[in-house]
Amino acid sequence: MEEAPPSRLPASWADIPVELAGLVLGRLPAHVDRVRFAAVCPQWRVAARQGNVPPPMPMLLLPDATVYSLPGSKPFHFPACTGYTNACGTGNWLVFSGKDGCFLKDPFTNETVTVPALSRTRFQRVGQDDEFSDEAEHEWLGMGEGKLPDAYKIIFCSPHLIAAIFNYRSELITRIAVCQPGASSWWSVLVNDPQFVDITFHQGKLYALGRGDTLFAVDISVDHSTGNPWVSQIQQVIGGLLCSRMKFLPDVVLILKVSYLVESHCAVLLVRQEIDLRFKAGNRGSIEIPEAERSRFEVYEANFGQSQWTKVTTLGNDQVLFLCQWFCRSVNISHNEIPGDRIFFVDNDERYYSGYGKEASGSCSVYGMRNGEVSTPLPMVSWKPGKAFATWLFP
Repeated sequence: MEEAPPSRLPASWADIPVELAGLVLGRLPAHVDRVRFAAVCPQWRVAARQGNVPPPMPMLLLPDATVYSLPGSKPFHFPACTGYTNACGTGNWLVFSGKDGCFLKDPFTNETVTVPALSRTRFQRVGQDDEFSDEAEHEWLGMGEGKLPDAYKIIFCSPHLIAAIFNYRSELITRIAVCQPGASSWWSVLVNDPQFVDITFHQGKLYALGRGDTLFAVDISVDHSTGNPWVSQIQQVIGGLLCSRMKFLPDVVLILKVSYLVESHCAVLLVRQEIDLRFKAGNRGSIEIPEAERSRFEVYEANFGQSQWTKVTTLGNDQVLFLCQWFCRSVNISHNEIPGDRIFFVDNDERYYSGYGKEASGSCSVYGMRNGEVSTPLPMVSWKPGKAFATWLFP
């Protein structure tokens, strides 16, 4: 009896050649699928680390540490994100808050950086070398917990500089604050105006957006004896667009205007979102849950030479913007799964309007710059606002 030829099939998954495993990996756009792939065996982990693999797609992180990879995937629990309270405006850093301070962590590498507690803030006046004494600082801290700020936005500018907008809700003001990674205190400036709504770091310089879409350059100096950064000057570089933040229409509709500042390669972009909100019948203090289709966007580029905003009608076929409360990023997209010239955004962000009510839930949507249409990339995904908000991750 003639013997059957030996089978050419691998005895186990681990016997698949690394080159072939790499080809399989390259067809998995979702990062969560790549994580599962790399967990099969050591050989596949080698394939996951090798080059020539398209970059993974962006991920939506929900407050309970559930993630979804775009353009669509099954939910995946990301333990390294559990307990985050904020997101850093650059990189993949998440903010974790504790009684003794805060720290930033990259959930993909588990690298951590400590930052001072928000209560550890020292003040100085812009353009003056003298700072308030420790006695004045302790007097401010003794005013009560209600005087302490929220971290409106934090960005990791460089290995030597972290910048933030502190929101003092009790005083209805915001302040720019800076520190070194691992420092014991923040340095802030005593400037009540303007009201800052966003910051970004572009070509080695910090920029801040004020209400009315006025752009300011924030000069940072360094104390050579301690290495501590401090704000030496805040100067307007581009005037605003002369538009109100809210507009009421006769049919009981409120148009809410929200602005984002985005660093995009060689440009600084101002992204303006308009949201149509309708009041509930008989209650002008509460609104109906807005539909994503009620959002519109305009994009402007900072023209520093002419000190003005220049409107742009396209982001480019290979560019996509990702926006949320704490995080804005312009991303090169080379995958066919996500067409370019679009804006991904988070709906029903209560940072912008407190009248949404407890029944409101968050979701994500996409705005097309070409046709002005809004679609939903993850139609079954929603979440309730809590101590943290949803944000984007880029593995």
